[in-house]
Amino acid sequence: MTEKIYLTDSYVKEFDATVTEITGNFVVLNKTAFYPSGGGQPSDTGKILCNGKEFEVISVKNSGENVLHELINAEGLSVGDKVKGILNWERRHALMKMHSAAHILSKIIFSETGALFTGNQLGEKESRMDFSVKEFDRELLNSFEEKANNAITQNLNVIVSFLERDEAFEIPELFRLKNVLPKEIPVFRIVSIGNFDVQADGGTHVKNTSEIGRIKITNLKNKGAENKRIYFELI
Repeated sequence: MTEKIYLTDSYVKEFDATVTEITGNFVVLNKTAFYPSGGGQPSDTGKILCNGKEFEVISVKNSGENVLHELINAEGLSVGDKVKGILNWERRHALMKMHSAAHILSKIIFSETGALFTGNQLGEKESRMDFSVKEFDRELLNSFEEKANNAITQNLNVIVSFLERDEAFEIPELFRLKNVLPKEIPVFRIVSIGNFDVQADGGTHVKNTSEIGRIKITNLKNKGAENKRIYFELI
């Protein structure tokens, strides 16, 4: 089982670990700070250092209780090797800012319209979110943007905590996904942005909204009779 450092500390940029499994170019470590793709957030990239050699990490994904690190070439690594993992921090931090911004924007939209969140894809430069709603207009979008940026300027602290499943489901506001959550999750990771927003979430986030910058909504598309897609960037 891989210990997932990023669940409790998104700011670990380097870490020491041990190789526990190798299958082709996929390597499992006993612990990792590399975020595996999931929840609309792309995986981290970076490198693994071992015995004077450098191995590039091009993607990361979950596999049961393990995290698989895909390398361009794992030749030269062996089970039991002691390694150092180094994240591409510029990419990670950009995605952290995007993820926290997405939470703030989705909170505004839910509060204003009741629209449930149906999907997203975070990017380093531009991100998108889908909502189950019949109609947005440009005036509404401008309002969402302004209110989200007002929240960001409050310099809110972002805190991670954990709740047992039964406790979590006593707080409906934690779950704004339209799809039903998997039954097998026994403990939910909770991300709180000051007193402004709280959501169940597994991704990486900034420590304070002051890191985000400003949200700019760049586009709106119809993706169905009751599904709208919003694109945004950070400036």
